[in-house]
Amino acid sequence: MFKYILKKELLLIFRDIHALMVLFIMPALFILIMSLALKNTYSDSFETKLKVAVVSSENSDIKEFVKGLNKSKYFSASLVKKGTFDTLIYKENYDFIVMIDKNFKSQINKNAKNFEIKTFSKSNIKNEYFYILKNSIAEIISKSIMKDYFIKSKIDARTLSVLSDKISNTYIYKNNKPRLKPSSVQQSVPAWLVFSMFFILIPISNTFINEKNFGTISRIRSINLSLFPILLGKIIPYFIVNQIQVVIMILVGIFIVPLFGGDSLIISGNYLLIFCMSSAISLAAICFALFIANISKTTEEATSIGGVTNIVLAALGGIMVPKFVMPQFMQDISSYSPMSWGLEGLLEIFVRGGNFSDIKIYLVYLIIFAITFLLLAYMILKKGNNQ
Repeated sequence: MFKYILKKELLLIFRDIHALMVLFIMPALFILIMSLALKNTYSDSFETKLKVAVVSSENSDIKEFVKGLNKSKYFSASLVKKGTFDTLIYKENYDFIVMIDKNFKSQINKNAKNFEIKTFSKSNIKNEYFYILKNSIAEIISKSIMKDYFIKSKIDARTLSVLSDKISNTYIYKNNKPRLKPSSVQQSVPAWLVFSMFFILIPISNTFINEKNFGTISRIRSINLSLFPILLGKIIPYFIVNQIQVVIMILVGIFIVPLFGGDSLIISGNYLLIFCMSSAISLAAICFALFIANISKTTEEATSIGGVTNIVLAALGGIMVPKFVMPQFMQDISSYSPMSWGLEGLLEIFVRGGNFSDIKIYLVYLIIFAITFLLLAYMILKKGNNQ
């Protein structure tokens, strides 16, 4: 009898084309879009440099200043002698305007109290970009002044000019894994994979509520079949669907994202550990979906409750916004989201090269979450069938 329950569930799954599109196409698009959108966040340069208009009179110091900005990985600078700020920003599409006196060196050397370098930008420019520009300006001017000092003191200034190139960073990975540079796709694939797995709620609620309303579950129980095999018959097919999602989303990260100019997904951890994490996430998502389906009277109600809950859990869990950009109190709150447990476990494998001991706590949390909501779903279903 159990194999017929499984067969029934698989037939229902593959007949629900709209739900399958949500489970497979939606996360694939999110992975592609977010990997490309966040590419510069994880890069040490910008693909499209920020345009900077340097407003000043021309002399050798200003030429050197503009040249220094153009050597940066982040800026493309031009010397501009005239033009209103509105024209430069909104018609000529400069991201920043830098107003600097042509005699800035002498004013700095004299400690002039009224000396100031003013910058102007579009209203929606990110603060991080301003701080990069600010630090770049300070570095260029400092180098220029120090270079003059070294020349006067007959000291070799060549070391100063390449000093920044001698400062490097090395990423430390767990368990002596190969050195892989973090990329946006390593954040996007695990994040939207977890999100999509929890959206298994849509096909589960559609089929489960319809079966309750049409009396299918009552008829199955009439042949003396307990509720647990019925629930297990729901879990196994959707567990398989979730694992297919995992494979497809990983393949999207490896092969599809690079076709659009993004980085290719590189996994530094063990594939068996990925299966362990994806299994725990899947069980948590399915059991939670069964609970929502049991407390809902209609598919619309289940979709509304489950959809809103999933979005809130995703927002808190670092899916939509990476946790490292959240304030500390939000990071503390996110530790209570099951999506956060799944995401952190996958990031341990995908990015940090972690082993089983690094993910076991997340596995425990997810399994406890799954068992809790499975028992709640069972008790609610049993109570409903006994009435």
